Amino acid sequence: MKKFMIAMTGLVTVFTIGATVPATAITPTVTAHAATHVGPNLSVKSVYSNAKTIKGTATKGSKIAVKKSKNAKTDLGTATASKKTGKYTVKLAKTLKKNSNVYVYATNPKTKTSFYRIIRVQAAATKKAATTKKATTKKTATKKVTTKKAATKKTTKKATAKKTSTKKSASFSVKTPTGTWKSNTANKYSQKMVFSQKTGFNQYLYKNGKKVKTLVSYAKYSVDAKTPTFWKITYTPKGAKTSKTLYLRFTSAKKFKIVNSKNKVVAVKAGVAPAAKWTFTK
Repeated sequence: MKKFMIAMTGLVTVFTIGATVPATAITPTVTAHAATHVGPNLSVKSVYSNAKTIKGTATKGSKIAVKKSKNAKTDLGTATASKKTGKYTVKLAKTLKKNSNVYVYATNPKTKTSFYRIIRVQAAATKKAATTKKATTKKTATKKVTTKKAATKKTTKKATAKKTSTKKSASFSVKTPTGTWKSNTANKYSQKMVFSQKTGFNQYLYKNGKKVKTLVSYAKYSVDAKTPTFWKITYTPKGAKTSKTLYLRFTSAKKFKIVNSKNKVVAVKAGVAPAAKWTFTK
């Protein structure tokens, strides 16, 4: 009985010594360890099977690495978190398989400690559906805009037709081209046309005010008024077997322009004179 009591007393003594003596020595050691080994913060956005990048945020300046498995030697991609915002974007070298896992590591550049998260790769169906919906909305909007554009075009066409109609209904009238008409000067050249019931149609070319050539003489002519202001003149020069045509667009009772068969102002040659756009005034 005495031996048992002595043994118990020894055990109690040993237990007491082990519990109290190291207390002051352990505390600073633990505190120093925590201050030296600080792991980085890391968050990762959802990852889809058709993703080409992985994005998230981490401790500013952290080195980010994406691996196929824990501690894999080859990285699927790497990046560095922004030193200002902590945001990062890792470009992936391979396409990820749905329902597989990827390991995203962040390494604190100061403490050299690492932290990782295991991310499950989601199927891309949800994202695709959203894209399809967006495309449908865009198509509907486009159709609506097209319809509106078509309506605008139709209105413009109608307005143009109305304008043309108004233009055709000129406030002046021309019954005959009879008289002498002088042209503008182009490249030092000018013309004169004379329509007469006695001498027919005559056309002369001038340079620097001096007559250089008679282009048409004593030609028989006839007038075909396509509209009140758009005329077709058919003439046959004296001694010629074939007839020629001349189109005029009257802009007033005493002014016309040389045009083509579609009533468009065009550049026309006159003898040796270079092609020019001609306007004649009475």
